[in-house]
Amino acid sequence: VSYKADGNIAGIQFEVIGEYEIIDNYLPEGWELEYNETTILLFSMDGSTLEDNKLFSYEGDLRMESIIVADWYGSEVASSSIVLPKEFALSPAYPNPFNPTTTLSFALPVSNTVMISIYNLQGREVATLVNTTMGAGYHTVTWNADSYSSGVYFVKMVAGEFVNTQKLMLIK
Repeated sequence: VSYKADGNIAGIQFEVIGEYEIIDNYLPEGWELEYNETTILLFSMDGSTLEDNKLFSYEGDLRMESIIVADWYGSEVASSSIVLPKEFALSPAYPNPFNPTTTLSFALPVSNTVMISIYNLQGREVATLVNTTMGAGYHTVTWNADSYSSGVYFVKMVAGEFVNTQKLMLIK
């Protein structure tokens, strides 16, 4: 998990859900990390500042619900966090079968050029949903197949060396 914040941070509290285990932290000397099923707390014991924007790594399923960042003076601190996936992935389309829209979710562990295309049974490309460079993180794209006929289609995702294909069923 990485962060970006303005100001001298004294502590960060993450409200989370999921089944996870923190496997490593990248906090400087003087910082502590405590966590349970619903809360991850990082705090400075000696007033030292965070030197790296990478805070910790984890295994399992973790979703951030909210974040509170505190400085030493009680001031408001603007912040943002990014949960980065460990590997490239194209999740199963949902819903599938569908009519007329389906959503494709995918994960990029690093920024990369991404191409997501739809093919018919004859192998002809019928739609390009994504063809651009995207940042690391979790993304979604929706295919509206309202102008296409019922049948089987294939979605193909290419991101660097990663290639994944899955079957879609449009039922009208």
